[in-house]
Amino acid sequence: MNFWTGLVILAVAAFFQNMAFTWTSRSRNSGDPAYHRFAAWSSNGVWFITQFFVWKTIWPILMNDLTLSSSGKLLLVAIVYILATTEGSVLMMKILLKRERGSRRVGALEQKSV
Repeated sequence: MNFWTGLVILAVAAFFQNMAFTWTSRSRNSGDPAYHRFAAWSSNGVWFITQFFVWKTIWPILMNDLTLSSSGKLLLVAIVYILATTEGSVLMMKILLKRERGSRRVGALEQKSV
């Protein structure tokens, strides 16, 4: 796999990684443990797969002498990763704000105790 193909795959994986992470974070604050379990399995699974692509992309760069060109590639990987994870998180928050109902809503446990 060449650098550019790896970078695209990393971007897609990172996007889904943070969608799942945001889902898990929100589900943790809901009142539905089964919902949180499903979200956490998804998040941790996608995170594990994404780490493979992070290392597959940056390891060859790190194993070569760090030059201006390779440093630029590392910076590009960081920018793509940060952009993809941020946008994945924002998209999932928008989706969940529309879909969360009942005990799956953020703060559901706090609302019950009032």
